[in-house]
Amino acid sequence: MNDISDILRELLDRYSNTPALDEEFERMLREDDTLRADYSEWCDENGYKASTGYREFVNELVESQDSIWENFQMEES
Repeated sequence: MNDISDILRELLDRYSNTPALDEEFERMLREDDTLRADYSEWCDENGYKASTGYREFVNELVESQDSIWENFQMEES
């Protein structure tokens, strides 16, 4: 089984939070039936809709990283 969370983290590292990330993940889903099935299962397990799950997860990751950075900056002040 593919670890969707890891795949999305890798794509975020590679493409940042850009349309290229969306395009690449959607391309991967179109081309790989197993990945698409694993993604559907991942969405069900995590309470996401298949149409928006990966985007919600990526946005949550970005917000979490921003929050960590903001806390770090506050500690240095």
